Amino acid sequence: MIRAGMAVLLMLFNLILYFLFGSIPANIMGKRPFSVTKAVFTGFFLYYLLFAFACIPVMLFFRPLSLLTSVWVTIMITICAFSILLFIISLMKRKTDVRVLIRDRMKNDGIWLVIILAVTALEAFIIINNYQFTLDAAYYVANVTTSVQTDTINIYDPYTGNWQDHFEMRYFFAVFPQNDAVLCDITGVHPLIWCKTTMTGVSILMTNLVLYMTGKKLFLGNIRKTTLFIVFAGIMNFFFTTIFTPSVFLTTRSYEGKCLLANVVIPGVFYIYISILEDTKNNENWLLLFLVALGAPVLSSSSNMLLPAMIALTILPLSVIKKDLTIALKSFACMMPGIILVLVYVAYVKGMFVLHTYPG
Repeated sequence: MIRAGMAVLLMLFNLILYFLFGSIPANIMGKRPFSVTKAVFTGFFLYYLLFAFACIPVMLFFRPLSLLTSVWVTIMITICAFSILLFIISLMKRKTDVRVLIRDRMKNDGIWLVIILAVTALEAFIIINNYQFTLDAAYYVANVTTSVQTDTINIYDPYTGNWQDHFEMRYFFAVFPQNDAVLCDITGVHPLIWCKTTMTGVSILMTNLVLYMTGKKLFLGNIRKTTLFIVFAGIMNFFFTTIFTPSVFLTTRSYEGKCLLANVVIPGVFYIYISILEDTKNNENWLLLFLVALGAPVLSSSSNMLLPAMIALTILPLSVIKKDLTIALKSFACMMPGIILVLVYVAYVKGMFVLHTYPG
């Protein structure tokens, strides 16, 4: 019971962080009605992108994980404090009574939101208590554990514990596990518990959050149809788990970056695609797509190929349909982060450069 309560609190801790990070651009722009779900979605990618900017220099200069923890705690406190201040100022300007908004929302949609939360909680309970053991899953836990125990960042091979004389570029930019290590360092939670329990829950929460946002778009704000959409998606996830579907990552590899890529990033691009279809001139949607393109490689290196492909298959053809060259240019701009990182990896594989794990 204590472990379950702690896991729930840590999941909420992550979501609050994402919300505070994501509410900053929402409050600065302030043109549209504030959306909590969109703020969490935006903050999710902004959080990991900023973490990568903090992590990679510390890693390159061979500094310990404890230094990264200190740096990231300082950044988090600063951003969260600024976000809260900005949020208060925004509420004062709009003269919005939050209690009235919550009361009206619960009155209109309360029962359906409760059903969505119940379905999400049931999925989390089943998946967290499921036996998960794959080679990649072992790598994630071992990577986080090794970093915490040795106070280093990507210096030792998680499979063997042996020192590596160079950074493996396949994982170099995907520093998602290092964020887990930092948060384990902060909270004192064991990496196995953090990965298998907390991050599994976060993956499920973020997956259903994207489904909720997409459902609201597809069904024009109809909460009943959106609820059924989420319930149906949950059934599909549990009874259609083949190696060709995102479901297998959600149900068996839920704390890996690939799970977030398959169930949050790619569906998130589809959600943005629907928004762009509604208004191709709205730069807010394009900025969000570009943020996803920058933040996704931090979660998994597989996004370097999949995200440009997703954009090319969905959004890029709009330039032909709408006969608008601007759409093509914006699409290519959002594809470039992934393409550049693929070229960096190819150059590494071809032996054009190497980054050693020691000075010199």
